[in-house]
Amino acid sequence: MFEAAALNPGGMAPDPAQLMQEMAAGDPRMAMLMQLMQAQRGEPSNDDSIPDDRDNLIAELSERLDASEARLTKMTRIARQLHEAGRVASLRLSRLAAALGACGICWGEDPTCLGCRGRGRPGMMRPDPEMRAELFGTQSPVRDASKHCH
Repeated sequence: MFEAAALNPGGMAPDPAQLMQEMAAGDPRMAMLMQLMQAQRGEPSNDDSIPDDRDNLIAELSERLDASEARLTKMTRIARQLHEAGRVASLRLSRLAAALGACGICWGEDPTCLGCRGRGRPGMMRPDPEMRAELFGTQSPVRDASKHCH
């Protein structure tokens, strides 16, 4: 943008319209502003009772901008909720992996894992007894299952 603002070789200032078009190309809000400014360049209407095309354009662009801002707000809220849900799920999986003696990063499914090099399936590491008791109670789920099989 600043390169375009530099004086051209003839020593004359650059065309302001060209500078504005370059700025509008990179910013959608600037593009809307440019549309409004171009609409205002037309000759003013002497009859206030007849709606001007510019007024209609301004109203339409304003509505579109409001709708876009509302969608952006909603998407931002949803993105934050999804991020938090992912964080909570990751924490739960890490705690479960610790209780089962598995790698909390990949569960032994990634040979390039820096934590276990793909060997961290459940039971490969010593389970965390406190975490196991917290998640499964005092009895092991394997022992509970074997009691019910008889």
